Amino acid sequence: MARMMGAVEKESEVREANRRRELIGARLGRASFRLEMAELERIWAIASAHSAGWSVRDIAKRVGLSATRVHQLVSDPRAALVDHALSVLREIGWPAPEDPVTDGDGQVADRLVDEAAALLCCVEWLEALAAGRCPVVNLRPREDWPSTDNVVVDHARVVRVLRRIANDIDEIARARRVADLPSRTAADARLRRRQRLGEAPIEPPQGPMSVPQGRRSWGEYARRLERAGLPIPPDPYEHLMRSGK
Repeated sequence: MARMMGAVEKESEVREANRRRELIGARLGRASFRLEMAELERIWAIASAHSAGWSVRDIAKRVGLSATRVHQLVSDPRAALVDHALSVLREIGWPAPEDPVTDGDGQVADRLVDEAAALLCCVEWLEALAAGRCPVVNLRPREDWPSTDNVVVDHARVVRVLRRIANDIDEIARARRVADLPSRTAADARLRRRQRLGEAPIEPPQGPMSVPQGRRSWGEYARRLERAGLPIPPDPYEHLMRSGK
């Protein structure tokens, strides 16, 4: 019996060692691929800058290489593909990095990067919730610091954010440019962040109510907007207050 248990443990150790070896191999392959892509991107950037009129010396200062090395990269056969690659990107509506952004929403690629970051946030939240922790997120943008609106993330919020990501990616997949997308994104940075984080909108008071009830409801509505850092619309009861009613 002991011999059998030892054999099982030995087999388990071998499987675990093989799994670790595969993970390390995958990591090495991924690192090599990223390095190759980074080197290719640097060649393209240097060649693009050179074709735009930058001198070899100025490029060398900016990228931290010797002028001799920059000259070698400019002469690299792959550098000759830059103009063609950039023209293809422009033709499909995916401009190159140096092209000016013509709208405030950015490009399709930027939107996809944002959605990938949001997915990673959801993964981190789910991992924290599974470990019994309570992740916290700030509903106000970074520019509002030190003002914050921190809320605890629960499973319901993660689901709302995932649904929002799925809907946005579906729209992005149907468009070649951000300009082609239906505009449901709020112009205000605070509203955009709340939408992206699956926060329910702050609705104004609805339904029939007496004037005192209406004033109290509107006051609470305005306070919630103020706490969230959102713009406060004109008070519909202001004229009653001026008249003393």
